[in-house]
Amino acid sequence: MEPSPLETLIALREQELDLVERSFAEAVAREVAAEEKLTVAQAEILNEQRIASSPTADDGAVEAFSRWLPAGRQVVLEARERCREAAMDREAVRSALIAARAAMEAVKTLWEEQKEEERQADLRKEQNALDELAVRQFGRS
Repeated sequence: MEPSPLETLIALREQELDLVERSFAEAVAREVAAEEKLTVAQAEILNEQRIASSPTADDGAVEAFSRWLPAGRQVVLEARERCREAAMDREAVRSALIAARAAMEAVKTLWEEQKEEERQADLRKEQNALDELAVRQFGRS
């Protein structure tokens, strides 16, 4: 038996939903990776600052830190930007995921309504057959 158009649409919506769910998982993973890089960059600044401010640090360590600090800050700024971009990407995919879920739910609702209409039509046919049988039986009596 050939699937109904709604069953075909449900299959397509399931594929679409699966694809968007995978895209969302990938976007979340990219965001987590970006946040981890930011954490590492921030920790590196704190570590270098600790080393430079140590009582045992000489002037060379302090000067090296002051020369390195702009580059360290730049790494943090770039990591923050990647986090922001990753969060925006995740939100865009999240919106697509919400839309795909809503589309799937709408098609399933239509399919369920169609099945209920078919069930009601079958019940009416059965009742009509019973009524016709009753008329025939009472018509003979």
